[in-house]
Order: sequence, then structure tokens, then C-alpha cells
Amino acid sequence: MVLQDPVSKYNDVEGKYYNYPTSIPNGKQIREGDFLLFFMSSKASKKLGHNYNLLTGLAKIDNITLYSHFNKQMAMASYSWFRKFEFSLSFEEIGGDPRLNLQHSMNKIENDKKFELMANLIIHL
Repeated sequence: MVLQDPVSKYNDVEGKYYNYPTSIPNGKQIREGDFLLFFMSSKASKKLGHNYNLLTGLAKIDNITLYSHFNKQMAMASYSWFRKFEFSLSFEEIGGDPRLNLQHSMNKIENDKKFELMANLIIHL
């Protein structure tokens, strides 16, 4: 799961690629072939009139390009496919918040939660 707000300080392009510093927690864990489940911060969600985080889309990483920006190592994960959810979902609708650390903008979803999460996504989409 990765945080992606409508206005990104990392120049993300929704549906195309996700930029991130590799130094952030879990920033070196993302691999080609992984799936990214995008969620919006509670602050950005509230600006849209919601009182909860919103899940907004899903992508499969095709490739990851490393580059330097102001002496900071960055990564750009480009997608082989992307699906923006027609209706944003809350964590409650997918069986609860699957993140291990709520302070991190990237969180790996534990294996025992992946099946339940994907089943709940399929039901709601």
C-alpha cells in the first residue's frame, strides 16, 4: 500500500508512475511485478468531504528506474496496468486497515491479509 494524494510533492502521474525517495521506510522493498494499492491521506480525504482514508486505485509495477534528485536517491515505479476505482473505498469496506505502521507512507501487506483484502476489493469493485 502506498500513499498518493491528489497533489504529490514527488511528481507522481496517476495511472503512469509513482515517484518516491528510496530512503523512506519500505522504500527499498518495492519490486518490479509488485502490486501497488493506493490510498489517500486522511487530510486529503477530508478536503473531499470524507472522514476516512480513501483507497483510490491499484497498479502493477512494470519497471523501476532509480535516479538522483537534489542528491537524494529516488525511484520511479512505472506500471504495466492501472485501475482507478470508480468509487473510492474506505479501509472499513475492505475489512480494516491492513497497514502495519500508520506513520509510513508505504506498507507491505502481510501474506495472511492479502487474500481477504483482494476478496473484499473484488466484491466492492
